[in-house]
Amino acid sequence: MLDTSLIGKASDILRNGGIVVFPTETVYGIGASAYNDKAIRRIFSIKSRPHNNPLIVHVSTLEQVNLITTNIPKPVKNLMATFWPGPLTIILPRSSRISHLVTGNLTTVAVRMPDHPIASMLIRSLGEPIAAPSANRSGRPSPTNIEHVRRELGEDVDMVLDGGMCRIGLESTVIDMSTDIPCILRSGAITKNMIQSTIGQITLHNPSHEIIESKSPGMQYRHYAPNFRIIPVPPNTWVQTMHKWRNSNKHIGILCHQTAVKDESVSFYRHIPGTHEEYAKGLFAAFLDAETEHIDILLVETVPEQGVGIAIMDRIRRAQTYDK
Repeated sequence: MLDTSLIGKASDILRNGGIVVFPTETVYGIGASAYNDKAIRRIFSIKSRPHNNPLIVHVSTLEQVNLITTNIPKPVKNLMATFWPGPLTIILPRSSRISHLVTGNLTTVAVRMPDHPIASMLIRSLGEPIAAPSANRSGRPSPTNIEHVRRELGEDVDMVLDGGMCRIGLESTVIDMSTDIPCILRSGAITKNMIQSTIGQITLHNPSHEIIESKSPGMQYRHYAPNFRIIPVPPNTWVQTMHKWRNSNKHIGILCHQTAVKDESVSFYRHIPGTHEEYAKGLFAAFLDAETEHIDILLVETVPEQGVGIAIMDRIRRAQTYDK
């Protein structure tokens, strides 16, 4: 368990306008007080993040939600009661209490209550919401362990709280509840079917459609990309895929799931067996670890687009748009 004195030190840093990296159950976040515009600007600068890309506001109590939103209808209360604390971000009309810098000049705010003891203690100790995107450079894979955080951000932040490996490994599901028909803008561990069983009809955003305004992080078509090319590989095509790439002049890596591919010619190899949830947990870590082997191409096994498989394939597709 983390030394509680470190939580107090971290909350003091945030209270004084500093920047702290902290773990959540999804990925590590780079956080600032949601009420400090100077600190919020620093987050955008550190990440080289476009200012029209809103931040998620993390809360520890429903009272904090009431301060930053203007309306919480019954379906939203049902979602909160069912999935909070947890990996679900809800988009709601924002109040004047929250800065337009946090919301990307939108009339909505993205808010969630994380399910990680360190994140919860930090928000409670600060006594106010924390605005926190993932602790990476904009467009890069999100870090799920402290080593990757330090490699990504170096000394640019004021403090890093180590919470070990994140339990889920993919960013939260984001649902827009500010529209007539709720819409999932980013898929995650909380699936469409799980949400529908709670509030009824919802839709799923099609990432191929043009985005007029990004209400949620992770909606850009190119996102989560490492510094090499990613090629998705259906499980039943590994033999022909390896035949194609084995004798190329490229440094090849393999990330496999249900199929234990073995090939001595590759520069990086990782097999993540088990459930799709276990595959999701290790996906970004594999991307970032593969970078240290200086590969040109990572062959990544695909999964059926069901349940959390929708979120996994969303991340793989967005990451593969890097062209080396």
